[in-house]
Amino acid sequence: MKRIGIMGGTFNPIHKGHLALAKAAQKEFALDEIIFIPSGNPPHKAAAGVIDKELRLEMVKLAIWGKRKYSVSRIELDRPGFSYAVDTFRALKKKYGSRAKLFFIMGLDSINELLDWKKPLELFKLCSFIVFPRQKEDISSSQIRTKIRAGRPVGRVVPKRVEAFIKQKGLYK
Repeated sequence: MKRIGIMGGTFNPIHKGHLALAKAAQKEFALDEIIFIPSGNPPHKAAAGVIDKELRLEMVKLAIWGKRKYSVSRIELDRPGFSYAVDTFRALKKKYGSRAKLFFIMGLDSINELLDWKKPLELFKLCSFIVFPRQKEDISSSQIRTKIRAGRPVGRVVPKRVEAFIKQKGLYK
Protein backbone atom coordinates (compact mmCIF):
# COMPACT_ATOMS: atom_id res chain seq x y z
CA MET A 1 0.00 0.00 0.00
CA LYS A 2 1.32 3.40 -1.01
CA ARG A 3 1.74 5.98 1.77
CA ILE A 4 0.91 9.48 0.49
CA GLY A 5 1.45 12.69 2.44
CA ILE A 6 -0.73 15.67 1.59
CA MET A 7 0.56 19.20 2.19
CA GLY A 8 -2.28 21.64 1.74
CA GLY A 9 -2.13 25.37 2.16
CA THR A 10 -2.47 28.76 0.60
CA PHE A 11 1.28 28.83 -0.11
CA ASN A 12 1.21 32.62 -0.31
CA PRO A 13 4.18 32.17 -0.78
CA ILE A 14 5.51 28.66 -0.22
CA HIS A 15 8.63 28.76 1.96
CA LYS A 16 11.38 26.58 3.38
CA GLY A 17 9.29 25.84 6.48
CA HIS A 18 6.71 24.06 4.30
CA LEU A 19 9.48 22.06 2.62
CA ALA A 20 11.08 21.16 5.96
CA LEU A 21 7.72 19.86 7.23
CA ALA A 22 7.28 17.73 4.12
CA LYS A 23 10.82 16.33 4.38
CA ALA A 24 10.45 15.52 8.09
CA ALA A 25 7.07 13.83 7.55
CA GLN A 26 8.42 11.82 4.63
CA LYS A 27 11.36 10.57 6.65
CA GLU A 28 9.57 10.00 9.98
CA PHE A 29 6.49 8.28 8.53
CA ALA A 30 8.09 6.49 5.54
CA LEU A 31 5.93 8.31 3.01
CA ASP A 32 6.28 7.21 -0.60
CA GLU A 33 5.13 10.52 -2.00
CA ILE A 34 4.19 14.05 -0.95
CA ILE A 35 1.50 15.93 -2.87
CA PHE A 36 1.37 19.69 -2.42
CA ILE A 37 -2.15 21.07 -2.86
CA PRO A 38 -2.47 24.85 -3.09
CA SER A 39 -5.90 25.95 -1.90
CA GLY A 40 -8.15 27.48 -4.51
CA ASN A 41 -10.51 29.65 -2.49
CA PRO A 42 -9.80 29.11 1.22
CA PRO A 43 -12.83 29.95 3.40
CA HIS A 44 -10.66 31.02 6.36
CA LYS A 45 -8.40 33.50 4.52
CA ALA A 46 -9.23 37.01 3.36
CA ALA A 47 -9.28 36.86 -0.43
CA ALA A 48 -7.77 40.34 -0.71
CA GLY A 49 -4.42 39.20 0.72
CA VAL A 50 -4.08 36.06 -1.40
CA ILE A 51 -2.42 36.41 -4.81
CA ASP A 52 -3.72 34.68 -7.94
CA LYS A 53 -3.94 30.90 -7.69
CA GLU A 54 -1.87 30.33 -10.85
CA LEU A 55 1.01 32.36 -9.41
CA ARG A 56 0.87 30.37 -6.15
CA LEU A 57 0.80 27.12 -8.13
CA GLU A 58 3.85 28.19 -10.12
CA MET A 59 5.76 29.00 -6.90
CA VAL A 60 4.98 25.52 -5.53
CA LYS A 61 6.22 23.95 -8.78
CA LEU A 62 9.44 25.99 -8.54
CA ALA A 63 9.91 25.07 -4.85
CA ILE A 64 9.63 21.31 -5.45
CA TRP A 65 11.47 21.26 -8.79
CA GLY A 66 13.89 18.34 -8.93
CA LYS A 67 12.46 16.54 -5.89
CA ARG A 68 11.31 13.26 -7.42
CA LYS A 69 8.93 12.16 -4.65
CA TYR A 70 7.14 15.51 -4.57
CA SER A 71 4.30 16.56 -6.85
CA VAL A 72 1.67 19.28 -7.02
CA SER A 73 -2.06 18.93 -7.62
CA ARG A 74 -4.56 21.40 -9.06
CA ILE A 75 -7.48 19.61 -7.37
CA GLU A 76 -8.52 22.61 -5.26
CA LEU A 77 -7.59 25.23 -7.84
CA ASP A 78 -9.96 23.77 -10.42
CA ARG A 79 -12.89 23.21 -8.04
CA PRO A 80 -15.46 26.05 -7.92
CA GLY A 81 -16.43 27.61 -4.61
CA PHE A 82 -14.56 27.36 -1.33
CA SER A 83 -11.76 24.82 -0.87
CA TYR A 84 -12.63 22.45 1.94
CA ALA A 85 -10.20 19.75 3.07
CA VAL A 86 -12.97 17.17 3.45
CA ASP A 87 -13.95 17.58 -0.22
CA THR A 88 -10.33 17.24 -1.31
CA PHE A 89 -9.76 14.10 0.76
CA ARG A 90 -13.02 12.56 -0.51
CA ALA A 91 -11.76 13.07 -4.07
CA LEU A 92 -8.29 11.70 -3.21
CA LYS A 93 -9.83 8.67 -1.49
CA LYS A 94 -11.96 8.04 -4.57
CA LYS A 95 -8.89 8.37 -6.82
CA TYR A 96 -6.56 6.13 -4.81
CA GLY A 97 -9.03 3.86 -2.98
CA SER A 98 -7.51 1.01 -0.99
CA ARG A 99 -4.23 1.31 -2.93
CA ALA A 100 -3.08 4.17 -0.67
CA LYS A 101 -3.11 5.45 2.88
CA LEU A 102 -3.45 9.24 3.03
CA PHE A 103 -1.68 11.42 5.59
CA PHE A 104 -2.62 15.07 6.14
CA ILE A 105 0.55 16.98 7.08
CA MET A 106 -0.03 20.17 9.06
CA GLY A 107 1.24 22.45 11.78
CA LEU A 108 -0.12 22.47 15.30
CA ASP A 109 -1.89 25.79 14.70
CA SER A 110 -4.03 24.18 11.98
CA ILE A 111 -5.03 21.12 14.01
CA ASN A 112 -6.18 23.45 16.81
CA GLU A 113 -8.70 24.99 14.37
CA LEU A 114 -9.84 21.67 12.90
CA LEU A 115 -13.15 21.44 14.74
CA ASP A 116 -14.19 24.70 13.04
CA TRP A 117 -13.63 23.15 9.58
CA LYS A 118 -16.34 21.64 7.38
CA LYS A 119 -17.20 18.07 8.53
CA PRO A 120 -14.06 17.51 10.65
CA LEU A 121 -15.16 14.10 11.94
CA GLU A 122 -15.49 12.79 8.38
CA LEU A 123 -11.97 14.04 7.70
CA PHE A 124 -10.68 11.77 10.48
CA LYS A 125 -12.15 8.79 8.60
CA LEU A 126 -10.50 9.77 5.32
CA CYS A 127 -6.91 10.27 6.46
CA SER A 128 -4.40 10.09 9.26
CA PHE A 129 -2.87 13.29 10.61
CA ILE A 130 0.80 14.16 10.91
CA VAL A 131 1.05 17.25 13.11
CA PHE A 132 4.21 19.21 13.80
CA PRO A 133 4.66 21.85 16.50
CA ARG A 134 5.58 25.38 15.52
CA GLN A 135 9.28 26.08 15.71
CA LYS A 136 10.58 28.87 17.97
CA GLU A 137 12.08 30.70 14.98
CA ASP A 138 8.99 30.21 12.87
CA ILE A 139 8.77 31.16 9.20
CA SER A 140 5.38 32.43 8.12
CA SER A 141 4.10 33.53 4.74
CA SER A 142 2.76 36.76 6.26
CA GLN A 143 6.22 37.62 7.66
CA ILE A 144 7.72 36.96 4.22
CA ARG A 145 5.17 39.25 2.53
CA THR A 146 5.96 41.97 5.09
CA LYS A 147 9.71 41.64 4.41
CA ILE A 148 9.16 41.88 0.66
CA ARG A 149 7.01 45.03 1.04
CA ALA A 150 9.81 46.53 3.16
CA GLY A 151 12.37 45.69 0.48
CA ARG A 152 14.19 43.21 2.72
CA PRO A 153 15.75 39.99 1.36
CA VAL A 154 13.87 36.68 1.76
CA GLY A 155 16.42 34.29 0.25
CA ARG A 156 17.06 32.59 3.58
CA VAL A 157 13.40 31.60 3.99
CA VAL A 158 12.16 30.86 0.46
CA PRO A 159 13.78 28.66 -2.20
CA LYS A 160 15.99 30.63 -4.64
CA ARG A 161 13.72 29.83 -7.61
CA VAL A 162 10.71 31.16 -5.66
CA GLU A 163 12.58 34.31 -4.65
CA ALA A 164 13.54 34.95 -8.29
CA PHE A 165 9.93 34.42 -9.40
CA ILE A 166 8.61 36.83 -6.76
CA LYS A 167 11.11 39.48 -7.91
CA GLN A 168 10.44 38.86 -11.61
CA LYS A 169 6.65 39.19 -11.18
CA GLY A 170 6.84 42.03 -8.62
CA LEU A 171 4.71 40.08 -6.15
CA TYR A 172 3.72 41.27 -2.65
CA LYS A 173 4.76 44.89 -3.22
